[in-house]
Amino acid sequence: MQTSPTRFILVLALLTAVGLTVRAEPIEAQRGYWHYMIQPVAAVQDEVVRFGDIAVPLTDHGRAQWTSLADRPMWPAPDSGKTLTFSQDRLAGMLRQYVGHAAASTRIPSQVVIQGGGQVVLEEELRSRVVTFLTPKVRSLGEEITVRDFRLPSHIFLPHIQDTLELELAADPQPGRNSLRFLVRSVDERITRRLTGTVFLDVWQTVPTAGRPLNRGNPLDLDDVTFQRKNLAYLREQVWDGTGGPWQIRSPVGMNQVVYLSALEPLPAVRRGEVITLLYEGELVRLQVQVQALQDGAIGETITVRNLQNNSEVLARIRDYETVVVR
Repeated sequence: MQTSPTRFILVLALLTAVGLTVRAEPIEAQRGYWHYMIQPVAAVQDEVVRFGDIAVPLTDHGRAQWTSLADRPMWPAPDSGKTLTFSQDRLAGMLRQYVGHAAASTRIPSQVVIQGGGQVVLEEELRSRVVTFLTPKVRSLGEEITVRDFRLPSHIFLPHIQDTLELELAADPQPGRNSLRFLVRSVDERITRRLTGTVFLDVWQTVPTAGRPLNRGNPLDLDDVTFQRKNLAYLREQVWDGTGGPWQIRSPVGMNQVVYLSALEPLPAVRRGEVITLLYEGELVRLQVQVQALQDGAIGETITVRNLQNNSEVLARIRDYETVVVR
């Protein structure tokens, strides 16, 4: 029995209503998935580029078809160490020619670079190598260290399979952004290529902070200090390590602010206006006299003092809290 035109229209409408579509397109496109993905860079070892050299399966359907597609020969590979660059449109056209309907469900990046022979190191692998390289070098920087914000090449081609990729730091590692160099070394030990990159190091450390506002000229008492965990990458200068002294405050420090070494100065052993002993030590004579300090000074520093007997002023070196020496 023949189906009338009206009945055909009703059936088609019913199919559409339940989400079915009648199309003569390949199964890959009907499902609306990318079943394969082209890598943006690839190194091809044979004389011919095969689909499996540049693509990977993404879905169960893609993996099911992979055996018949992966070894599909396509076009001649570049000469050893040479590269070919394909635009998205150009490669899409070539894939349609060599893999047919599978091209419609293949995700292609905006640009693809293929090298003949050698090897390629992708950015994910570069990141892993950077972390492995830095780990033993940064352990002493702080209590906890993380590596982030990688700014690396998207890939590095090595012209020959026996070439190696080395890493070196541009300077000693420090909190914050650090520069790296990637060195491509050939089998005869020559450096054939240099590339750069950077990474950011978060370095967490427990550091001294002010438990109350610290004012200029005040002695630093340990009761005034608390300790907080800070990221050294965001601290502007060298932090006081809690040692040395005794100290006084050179520049004010607000409550909960980090105590930098530059905010401290040695607590004066002698203060301006104090009366102390001036000691003169010659080869044959040793004299002492009372003098008044005209300046603050720490042990070992030289200050001006005034002789209380004749008001003359001389320069003398501070030996201890009660004595200055002149020769």
